[in-house]
Amino acid sequence: MRTIKRAVHIDFHTMPDIPDFGTNFDAKAFARTLKDARVEYVNVFAKCNIGFAYYPTEIGVMHPYLNFDMFGQIVEECRKVGIGVTAYFNAGLDHEMARKHREWTVVNKEGQVIYGDRTENFFRNMCFNSGYREHLLAMVREVAQRYPVEGFFFDCMAVTPCYGNECLEGIREKGGDPQNDEDVRAFTKESLISFSRAVKEIIGDDKFLYLNGLSPADTEGLRTHNEIECLPSGWSYDFFPAQVAYARNLGQQTFYMTGRFNVNWGDFGGLKSKASLLNDCWDALMNGVPTSIGDHMHPRDGLDPAVYKVIGEIYEELERYEPWTDHVRVVADIGILTFAGGELADCHNGAVRMLGELKMTYDIINENHDLSAYKIIILPDDVRITSEFGQKLQSFIAMGGGIISSGHSGLNPEGTAFALGEWNMSYEGEDPWNSSYFRMLEDTLGEMPDMLCGIYSQGILLQAKEGAQEIAEYWQPYFNREWDGFHGSFYTPPDRYAGWQAVARSNNIIQFCFPVFGTYMEYAANAHKAMVAYSLRQLLPKPLLKCEGIPTTARVTVTEKEHKRIIHVKLTHPEPRGKYNVIEDLQTLNGAVVYLKGDNASSVYLAPGQEPLNHQFIDGYIRIPLPEVVGYAMVVVER
Repeated sequence: MRTIKRAVHIDFHTMPDIPDFGTNFDAKAFARTLKDARVEYVNVFAKCNIGFAYYPTEIGVMHPYLNFDMFGQIVEECRKVGIGVTAYFNAGLDHEMARKHREWTVVNKEGQVIYGDRTENFFRNMCFNSGYREHLLAMVREVAQRYPVEGFFFDCMAVTPCYGNECLEGIREKGGDPQNDEDVRAFTKESLISFSRAVKEIIGDDKFLYLNGLSPADTEGLRTHNEIECLPSGWSYDFFPAQVAYARNLGQQTFYMTGRFNVNWGDFGGLKSKASLLNDCWDALMNGVPTSIGDHMHPRDGLDPAVYKVIGEIYEELERYEPWTDHVRVVADIGILTFAGGELADCHNGAVRMLGELKMTYDIINENHDLSAYKIIILPDDVRITSEFGQKLQSFIAMGGGIISSGHSGLNPEGTAFALGEWNMSYEGEDPWNSSYFRMLEDTLGEMPDMLCGIYSQGILLQAKEGAQEIAEYWQPYFNREWDGFHGSFYTPPDRYAGWQAVARSNNIIQFCFPVFGTYMEYAANAHKAMVAYSLRQLLPKPLLKCEGIPTTARVTVTEKEHKRIIHVKLTHPEPRGKYNVIEDLQTLNGAVVYLKGDNASSVYLAPGQEPLNHQFIDGYIRIPLPEVVGYAMVVVER
């Protein structure tokens, strides 16, 4: 199975009332357009979310105005020019089958089969505990037997709880409660996973399989890779960095599926700027993964040359970087913890954003990963410590590793006390104040004002025991923000030091009393970031990477391949315009310096042109003054 890179994902959800469907379509031109744009792999439509097949099916419904095997011709012509093809099936949506078989649709809790905005996609969903399951499996078998595709992509596999009679009876037969929403959700998820297992049996182990909408934990042993779907206009620019920081550590190839659209999928007239698409692709490279770009093909005219001109220019540039980007791994000082099976939350996005602004290197890991690969473990906001994981943490701490823990993190699963004696702190209950403050007691190199700063999001009451150090004081307000029958207490100034700690330290463990990472995602308070920066300097005085003269909007990462370490510097960043965040310009940087930890470099140069760069060895670091950077730069250090 190939490494998927320079890919394109083509949506093709086509309404029935298009009588000139396929009139100007030419499969040879389709394949040639992709080849000329340096595309190596493509997800191609076998069945769309309207429910139409794009091949002569004996089971489903072919588009009413399609009179040739469009899917088959695409597969044939792409194979001739060396482009791999995955068959796209929209599984969760099939509006044709929903019309013809109302009993195959999800029934929501209100007893409806149609709900929400009927001009959107998700006003009707399919139930996999119905005859639809066997119908779709038969179509998968049909495509697998007829066409030499390299994989299958199943879309819209989100868990949409079904309260239909058959599902509720199934829940009761399994000993569940049909009136319990969690039991209903679990039954729906198991129906999806059962369908996915049946798909795997049909297609075998030698083909790609991706189940879009189910989590990595739900599809372990089924999926063959990870595709991180993220149109920043819809998902935000904070979604991908956290997702890829976790997915790249799950042991399978991963790539970033962005899109060419201004708004979202289905935006036929939208082509965002080349700088914006480059930003997404650079984001992928600096996180150690390749890229797929989403498109939507016109039903009459085929691929749009203007779109593929831009994609071709971008992929030509990415291809020149491939000697330094293929099969790399990200190098990181810090592991941000989540638990296997859980979803990443705002606290993970906030931690990633904060560390990116601070130019720190990080991964997101779960409790099964090797903690010793990192210098610091961050427990963001609500990571409860089980007995088994506690033993791993104790070993990590004993070896000199540092811990930054926030909010309810560090507590036992019951939330009654800190789980490990190494914390040397006590949990005094939930924070009763909803507008509290802190005062930093330690030197932050001028990064924080000498004043009481807002906490904004409440956590716990934290008490340092003897031998632990108070880093920041906790101050309570005069009163809570609330309605007392006469006044709404909007104005809640700080009153006094309450005797608790906002931040405390015990050896290499630093505990925040409040959920600093999720709070940063919501409020972006500079004081909160400065407190985390102080903590990092205390626990990691010699990080892998240091920077001078690079703004907080830029991102800097380090990847590794063979005897090379590669420093990525990306300057492009979004600007709010109207209701969307937009990237239009390639920012320029002059006079910046990066320091890479190490004392061994046989050569330092700028890729892909291999122009040599001056460098010095200073105090255990390789000091590299950067030339002018326009948008993005890749610095290679060969050891």
